[in-house]
Amino acid sequence: MTVIAAGPAASTAPRAAGYTHAAAWIVGLAVAWGATPEVGDTHARIATAYADRPVQAIAQALLVHGVAAAALAVVGSGLLDRARRTGNAMARFAGRAGTAAGALAFVQLVLELIAVSGADPASPGRTGALFEVVQRVDGVKMFALAALAAAACATSRHDSLLRRWEAVTGWALAVTITASGIGYLLPATALAPTAFVSLPLLLVWIAALGAALGRRP
Repeated sequence: MTVIAAGPAASTAPRAAGYTHAAAWIVGLAVAWGATPEVGDTHARIATAYADRPVQAIAQALLVHGVAAAALAVVGSGLLDRARRTGNAMARFAGRAGTAAGALAFVQLVLELIAVSGADPASPGRTGALFEVVQRVDGVKMFALAALAAAACATSRHDSLLRRWEAVTGWALAVTITASGIGYLLPATALAPTAFVSLPLLLVWIAALGAALGRRP
């Protein structure tokens, strides 16, 4: 049976998306550094932060839960395309996990925009509640990203998707981002700070995964 090779656009899109994902996160964190609320903040502090710096908060949301989410969906689509071409079931699972993570990030974006637009320090309950929902959705998204990493690494046992260092990084990401996910599902727990480890791993690994999908199988 003849396998039809994907065109240049199909192979370069995941690579560009992987780099875009990392860039969107880095710029998003930079534009609102210290200006947005954190896990464990009171409702009053959350509402005040959003009300004082709405432009920075919205810019960050659009970048990390908008642009980065779209890029993640493209990487997930690249995995699904690879699964169709190679018949690898784990690649299919990884692709679905990646697209699910992207969809959850879009949910976060919508909730954040609602929270920021309605922020009122005099009545912080609604904004604080929305922020907490965003964090819990983030926890679920982290589990999806852990599944993506683990499945993509498992895929590499049967084909040449990832190089050794990429697989090692992926397994490290799966472990640390699972811990982060538990921390975000249960805000203010001791596990939430593991995001400081899992996020850099995520940015490096998604970029590496995109580049790997750009290589011929």
